[in-house]
Amino acid sequence: MLKTLLFSSMILLSSISHAGSFTERSAFSGQILQLCSESALRVMLFNLGDVALYRQQCNAVPDPLSPPLKLSFVYNRGFTGDEFRKSADELIRRNVDDATYQQIEADLQAFNAGYQDVSAGDRYDIGFSENAGLVLLKNGTQVSQSDSLELAAVYYKIWFGNNPFSGRVKSNLLNGLE
Repeated sequence: MLKTLLFSSMILLSSISHAGSFTERSAFSGQILQLCSESALRVMLFNLGDVALYRQQCNAVPDPLSPPLKLSFVYNRGFTGDEFRKSADELIRRNVDDATYQQIEADLQAFNAGYQDVSAGDRYDIGFSENAGLVLLKNGTQVSQSDSLELAAVYYKIWFGNNPFSGRVKSNLLNGLE
């Protein structure tokens, strides 16, 4: 009984920590984006952090992933930069064909080189706009940038492709769009 109560409390607390992690509006590339949706980043029973999708308007017309947009991640535990690099590479590989991967590989490696270790409470923002390109920020400081439109077109497939990081996260983020 005590174990069940503790387990239920842990789940409740991880859900509570999810609420309110993000502001209603966020600046990116000289524009104000609005919070469209958010989701916990869960793997099995572990809440690794939270993610939010920001756009100028929260609608899916014509394309829910057209720029400008930004994904913001707040982590509940530490990860190494190498873990981010390997995960991004693997998730992009499983969402694009070999020819597309070969076309963007050099730009992907250069962009992913900006990933650094994170601790609980750290934040990564991955934004894309036509004037700034693909931008990676850690705790508000730019750590990587790419002007490759090809890379930007496939990078968000990590979360929104046919084989994303998590089908549940993809669904939660896209359900916030009208």
